[in-house]
Amino acid sequence: MIRPTTARCALALTAALGLAGCVAYAPAPPQVAAFPQAFDARRLDEAPAGTAWTGAELLKAALARNPRIAEARAKYAVALAAARTAKLIPGPTFTLTAEYASEHPHWGYGAGADLPLDYGARRSTRLGTADLQALQAWYDYGEAAWTVRTALAKAGVELDSAAHEIPLAERLVALRRERLARLEARVRAGEDARTVALTAQTELSAAEQRLAAARGRRAAALASLAQALGVSPAAVAEVRVEAPAGPAALSELPTWRRDAALSRRDVLRAVADYDLAENALRLEVAKQYPEVRIGPGYQYDHGVDKLPFNLSLVLPSYDLNRRAIDQAETARAAAGRTLEAVQADALAAVDTAAAALAAAQADRSRIADRAVPAAHEAAAAAARALRAGEGDRTDDLAARAAELDAELTLLDARRTQALAAADLEDALRRAFDPAETATLQAALTPPSAATIASGGPR
Repeated sequence: MIRPTTARCALALTAALGLAGCVAYAPAPPQVAAFPQAFDARRLDEAPAGTAWTGAELLKAALARNPRIAEARAKYAVALAAARTAKLIPGPTFTLTAEYASEHPHWGYGAGADLPLDYGARRSTRLGTADLQALQAWYDYGEAAWTVRTALAKAGVELDSAAHEIPLAERLVALRRERLARLEARVRAGEDARTVALTAQTELSAAEQRLAAARGRRAAALASLAQALGVSPAAVAEVRVEAPAGPAALSELPTWRRDAALSRRDVLRAVADYDLAENALRLEVAKQYPEVRIGPGYQYDHGVDKLPFNLSLVLPSYDLNRRAIDQAETARAAAGRTLEAVQADALAAVDTAAAALAAAQADRSRIADRAVPAAHEAAAAAARALRAGEGDRTDDLAARAAELDAELTLLDARRTQALAAADLEDALRRAFDPAETATLQAALTPPSAATIASGGPR
């Protein structure tokens, strides 16, 4: 016969062992005041000596430093931990009872447990939901990395454009200023009307504004580059960036367009949302049937040892869970419509970016084939006339300035084309540079189900 003292000792020992295995709470307050100083102290230690950064090198540095990428990676780790936690069976409910009676022995004791049986659709949907949420966190990490990559590409385009534009704009300002000075002298001498000088003043103001805009774009591009790399602007002040590689050919664009509608991470996330809705429906269908619980126990009933055993059923609602099932079916249908909307957005983004790139390429070709050669020819003719004594210095300055205007217009067209190419890459989620593609693939290889189940990469 089990004695009361023995039962009490066993219960006390079980409780002590359980408490001994508990984890102690350790506070970890954020160091809010320390981060700005640490952030400003970051440097690009892997900077290539004496050469410009390639897109792949910038991307690798950004993957290691960008705070948004680090945040997405941390949230993925949280989702993996949740997937591991979901594998644990629900904890039991443990109840201790005691009673006093006037008969001898006066005291009675009891202990009982309520153990839910974790099996079937309830368990599989819980595990499947946790795995899908981990996969969604992985897709979010991929989208964060791609967003940073697009920011790097556009900053590189702006920096490369500014590096070519600013010297030309400075020469244009000098030419416009010299021409204005000559025209003002002619106006004072009564050789020209005042309106001629005013027109030259307007042209000088436009040239100065263009130079200021180019310098402003360069400063903004450096700030964007620093943000994408996860460093302060001071760390990228002397960074030189290679011009991004444009698409060699777009013959495979229809295939890429279809792939974008199937494999972009925002599309895959919407697919996971649909699977989550499917899991929710499966769970609601399972709740039509009772949930089984078992309850082993022990009682010391005033000198009599008893070993009771309970079997309990958690019954569904009075409508057999029909309303919850209808709601879950409606949610699944809505998830399907959301998936279609995301795919439609992906297709439209590709179409819009491709059209913008085609228009930019046509505009660049027109300027390069017609406007620039015409401006060069006019400047050469004005120079020949000046050397022959048949022309005027102000006309030569105007022709040379027009030549620079045409070259700057061509630079604008090149920048527009490069930005359109970056937008097309963004819409396709496909880098045209093979080195960048390799870097992204190394960092964003999708985890397998076994990887998620085992806790993912450390």
